Amino acid sequence: MSCVKQHNYVISLTRETKRRKHIEQEFGRQNILFSFFDAVTPDYIEDVAKKFNIILDRSSEAKLWDGEIGCALSHISLWNLAVEKNLDYINIFEDDIYLGENAKELLEIDYIPKDTDILKLETLYGKIMLGSMYKIKCQRNIFQLKYKHTGMGGYTITAKGARYLLNKIQNRQLVLAIDTLIFDKLLNQREYKVMQLYPAVCIQDLIINGESKFKSSLQDGRETVHANQTKTTPLEKVINELGRIKRRIFGKPVPFK
Repeated sequence: MSCVKQHNYVISLTRETKRRKHIEQEFGRQNILFSFFDAVTPDYIEDVAKKFNIILDRSSEAKLWDGEIGCALSHISLWNLAVEKNLDYINIFEDDIYLGENAKELLEIDYIPKDTDILKLETLYGKIMLGSMYKIKCQRNIFQLKYKHTGMGGYTITAKGARYLLNKIQNRQLVLAIDTLIFDKLLNQREYKVMQLYPAVCIQDLIINGESKFKSSLQDGRETVHANQTKTTPLEKVINELGRIKRRIFGKPVPFK
């Protein structure tokens, strides 16, 4: 890629002063420049959705609650920003993350294949199937992610990836959590390529500490729409269980460093 300038954005609600102070300290430790992106709140989700021709279901049968919709639209807005500014890539973070060693160098994304759509920077510590490793800088590797590894704590999206995902979500109904869409459901698309940084350079507070010091309303909100989720068929249950067994036996966690 021709552009190696950092483009770091942290999605955060304007009222979350504790989280914002944490991010300022975390990025400041390594002298990493970033900008806050004011998260889309429920008051504005209809307007933002119309901008991207995204269909919303806010009825009593909705599969996503307003907080999840706002989260998705915040990420989508940043994908659009990358396209509008003609950026080679941007790094997108949530406001409860920690950064690992050599983050400043690793956030200069000059080491991924040209056909990459997304580079996942974080880990959830769960076992996943690892692909062939490619050495990069700072004693790290990358590999293509072909199996579910959700979470939106930190990732890089390229210009190609931003255009691809915007095309996927426009003129459609939003029915999946955004991390499920980009780090699970779309992974089987041949034209869509997600790479994983190994070891990861980003991790969310809840994952590294076991319990979060930052209160989140997302989990509480998910419980309000839990009963509306599409039921898993018997065949899907068998496939999911076989996948879990495979990951348990052969999978490995992505470490954080």
